[in-house]
Amino acid sequence: MNGTARLKCPLCGAEVDRSSVAGDFVYGGRPEQKFYACRACDVAFLYPAMSDAEEKRFYAKEFEKFMEGRSGADFDWSGPEAHIRSNGKQFERRLRFFKDFIGRGKRVLEIGCSSGFMLLPLHERGMEAVGVEPSGGFTSFLKNKRIPVYGSLEELMSVEKDGSFDLVMHFFVLEHMRNPVGFLRDALSMVRPDGYMVFEVPSRDDPLATIYNIPAFHRFYWSVAHHYYFNSRSLKYALDKVGAEYEIIPEQRYDISNHLTWALEGRPGGQGRYSQYLTKEAQDSYRRSMIQTGHCDALVVRMRRS
Repeated sequence: MNGTARLKCPLCGAEVDRSSVAGDFVYGGRPEQKFYACRACDVAFLYPAMSDAEEKRFYAKEFEKFMEGRSGADFDWSGPEAHIRSNGKQFERRLRFFKDFIGRGKRVLEIGCSSGFMLLPLHERGMEAVGVEPSGGFTSFLKNKRIPVYGSLEELMSVEKDGSFDLVMHFFVLEHMRNPVGFLRDALSMVRPDGYMVFEVPSRDDPLATIYNIPAFHRFYWSVAHHYYFNSRSLKYALDKVGAEYEIIPEQRYDISNHLTWALEGRPGGQGRYSQYLTKEAQDSYRRSMIQTGHCDALVVRMRRS
C-alpha cells in the first residue's frame, strides 16, 4: 500500500487515512507499527497489531518484564509480594468505585488479576474471589492463596454459568482486547442480574499527551500491548454497542509530582516526589482540574446488568 491508502477502523469500520497518526512511535513495537486516529468514533488503534501467536507468547513469557520496564519507580513487578505492596494505594483508590457492591459471601471475578492485589483484600473481607490471568508469572502465588485462576475468560466461561458473579471487575484490560465489544459482552454475561461490572481504561486525553505534549511521554505512552486508546467519546461508542446501563467517570491517577518529573526529566515515576513542598489543597485542586476539564489519564466505567 502507498502512503495515501486507507485503513479500516477495527472498532467502528470507518475508513481512516494513513496520515491520521496519533502515535508514530510504539513502545516495544516495530518501526512500521503506529496508532491511527479514527475521526468517526474517536478511538486510536494499533496497526499492524500483533498476530494471535505473537500476543499469546507476549503475555505468557514477556508481560511482567515488559511492565517492569514501563513502571519506573512507582510499581514493583519483581515478584508477587512486591507487586502487591507497591499497588496498595491503587486498591484504595479504586475501592470507592465499587465499595457499594461488595459484601461477605458475595462472588467477585477479576479479569486480568495479576498478583491479586485487588482480589486478596476482598477475599480477606469474606468474598469468594476468582481470577483470570493469561500471564503465568503470578498465577501459582494466587492459587496458593486459595484463589482459583483461569488462563482466559473463555476457559472460565466453560466452567462457570452465566450470571455467576455479583461483581466483575477489570482494570487496564479492555485496551488489550482485539474485540473490545465482544469482550465486554462476555464479561457482562458473567454478572448476575442486577449485578455490576466495574472497569478502568487509560484515557487518550491524558494531560501529558494533550496539554503538555511531552515528546518523551509520547515515546512511552503508545504501547504495543494495547490495541486501542479510548477517550470518552470512543468508549461511549463501544459501550452503546453492548446495550447495558452504564456511567463513565473521569479519573486522574497520577499527581502533579509525576507530571513535573515528566516535564523536567522526561521519565516515568515521581508520584508524590514533591508532595512535601505542596499543600494538600494545591495537589487536590490540580487533580480536580484535570478531571473537570476532561484532560485526565483514566476513565472508570460502572455497568449494570439489568
